[in-house]
Amino acid sequence: MANIRFNYEEEQKRVAAYDGSKCVGSCNYVNPGSFWIITHTDVDPAYGGQGIARSLVDILMHQAMEAGVKVKPFCSYAAGLFQKNSAYAEQEDLSMITVFEMPTCPDCAYVEEQMKDNKSFRRIDIGEHIKYMKAFTRIRDNSPVFDDAKRSGSVGIPCFVLEDGTVTLSPEEVGLKSRPAEGAACRLDGRGC
Repeated sequence: MANIRFNYEEEQKRVAAYDGSKCVGSCNYVNPGSFWIITHTDVDPAYGGQGIARSLVDILMHQAMEAGVKVKPFCSYAAGLFQKNSAYAEQEDLSMITVFEMPTCPDCAYVEEQMKDNKSFRRIDIGEHIKYMKAFTRIRDNSPVFDDAKRSGSVGIPCFVLEDGTVTLSPEEVGLKSRPAEGAACRLDGRGC
């Protein structure tokens, strides 16, 4: 690992490892609000076993500490390091992300699979009880995040609400992936929810 150099690339939201000009690994994150989410750590298999992945996470955690932010480890590699390293555990963000959803919505079902066993998410099925629908509607009626969804005739689910009140309709902003565009949809015109 003598000639590997590491760069914190804030604009790309990652720490990258380089062998010369070749990127051989990265630890990626998103920052939806007052915390960061490590979404993926990857190292070129030809460079495996050299401690590069560990260094990538170490550097990202150092950057987070300097920035004064807590971190959620959604990446399985980073999550394993959090379990082994008490300093990481102390810097772990334990806040909840509330997800307004419906199991019959294809977009919701897609993110539901990704949230399984992740204690950072609190799921609320808006179709289960009128009080949940009212809570969601109150947010939808008052947040400009829903303006495009309303104009296009979408419901605006899944909807993610952070503890600090930040609202987003983008799964990527909370460390998840959006459903590919093809397949089932719950809008009348067949384009999303």
